[in-house]
Amino acid sequence: MVDWISDGKEREVAPRDDDLFKGAAEYYELGRLPYAARLPEVLAEEIGLGPESVVADIGCGPGPLAIALAPYCGRVIGVDPDPDMLARGRRRDASVTWLRARAEDLAFEAGELDAVVFGRSFHWTDRPLMAARLRAFVRPGGHLALVSEMHRPGRIPPQVKELIAEFLGEYRRPKLDDEEEVLAAAGWRGPRRLTVRTEGTLTRDPETRVAEVYSMSSSTRHRFGARLPEFDRRLRELLSEPEVIPFPATLARIWTNP
Repeated sequence: MVDWISDGKEREVAPRDDDLFKGAAEYYELGRLPYAARLPEVLAEEIGLGPESVVADIGCGPGPLAIALAPYCGRVIGVDPDPDMLARGRRRDASVTWLRARAEDLAFEAGELDAVVFGRSFHWTDRPLMAARLRAFVRPGGHLALVSEMHRPGRIPPQVKELIAEFLGEYRRPKLDDEEEVLAAAGWRGPRRLTVRTEGTLTRDPETRVAEVYSMSSSTRHRFGARLPEFDRRLRELLSEPEVIPFPATLARIWTNP
């Protein structure tokens, strides 16, 4: 799917699908790789958060980033279109304001936000639209941060990808790696790159590895329909052993609203 924006360039747009992460919330919490332990304090210092700061975490899922940032802000707003994701976040931290909405439908007041963060989620939005609209929502001098764990190569084993393709066909994700170009075109200044590391290793048991597969938009459980029991059995056979990996580093790319 492609879109045309004002500079005349054709850009791909992530598919709009209300069921993109249907049923994935419980697996997301267990299976997704964690952010580095010091990320909240380092990010809060880098973008100048304080007791009066208002931050929106857009595409928050069950809220790992919103909840982690809450102690450093006056108010954190977690935004996601999936009600199950929000329900899990709300159970973990009622101090966060949880808002069910698509990113494109948000309507904050001009300058209402001191910062906006996206944890592995900006690529799912209409990026040119959001880059422009967020300039109005974030106060001058405020910030936008894209946060993601730094994957090791081959995060999902090839055999698992082949199994998913056998049941669902090959999943061709749109090429969505133009964030920096899009944000620059909208007038954001940056990015500054911040890498936060946690020493040591992370042990992931088979159940956690299976949950990671079911947390992905390409392989949420409802997509398998009546064939889910067969897929689940074969998936667990492939992921029957624990894995030990270096604790993933977290990358935050930070822009400033001039």
